[in-house]
Amino acid sequence: MNSTILVIGATGNIGKELTKLLAKKGEKVRVTVRPTSHTEELKALGVEMIQADLHAPSSLKEAMNGIEKVFFATPFVPNMVEISRNIIQAAKEAGVKHLVKISGAGAELEAITMAKWHRTIEKEIEQSGIAYTFLRPNSFMQNIVNFSAHTIKDHGAFYAPIGDGKIALVDARNVAKVAYYVLTEEGHENKAYYLSGPEAISYPEIADILSSVTGSSIKYVDVPAEGARQSMLDAGMPVETVDALLELYHINKLGYTAEVSNTVEEITGQKATSFETFAKDYKEVFKG
Repeated sequence: MNSTILVIGATGNIGKELTKLLAKKGEKVRVTVRPTSHTEELKALGVEMIQADLHAPSSLKEAMNGIEKVFFATPFVPNMVEISRNIIQAAKEAGVKHLVKISGAGAELEAITMAKWHRTIEKEIEQSGIAYTFLRPNSFMQNIVNFSAHTIKDHGAFYAPIGDGKIALVDARNVAKVAYYVLTEEGHENKAYYLSGPEAISYPEIADILSSVTGSSIKYVDVPAEGARQSMLDAGMPVETVDALLELYHINKLGYTAEVSNTVEEITGQKATSFETFAKDYKEVFKG
């Protein structure tokens, strides 16, 4: 009998899709939720839900009771390393056999803050003695939905300080599918996988695709980094998060995130989703 898989971060871009996949394929799934989590979709899937606090290792250990495999995606917050440590500590105490972590593209280079945070966590997992798989996705196509859909709807434009740098954006649904195989097949232990979409694409090209798919004119507006910084701070984002994102945007602009990999297809047997297909799937979100 398959043992239960624990998903931490089941309401996020990847965790939600992964939970759906696991449930649909008949795997036993337990997910951690917070009192404030939106759980309707999870309830509908019939998965086991357990309340756990990422800041309370004891509640995490309880959530891992009887669990051999844990998938976790932590929010991108200044204390990401600290909450990940809590997960690793709980996993050690609970006797977890395999940790699957959502990391970030280029974590091994430690060139920017985001990569350094991810690599710090990866190293602690490597030293924990628990088998691991690190999934290192490029930026998600879903970011355009999550951060820009409202301005696209309201006035047909989206904003970022990225110029015409190309990024090998990946669909979070593809990352979830890779995670599914990593959790349910043998042979992915102690490996790190860089995951990208099938092409590197610039924001002006994204604007063209969105315009063509929605039938309305959508523009990309390149904004200065300082302007982007101010609007993120005004939106209440922590200073450390804003600084880390601006570093990422800077390397996006310079074209350092354009590398394409075939790993999605190699692991799942299906080609990675193109931005055009993604835009068609999410068309309604962008329509005014």
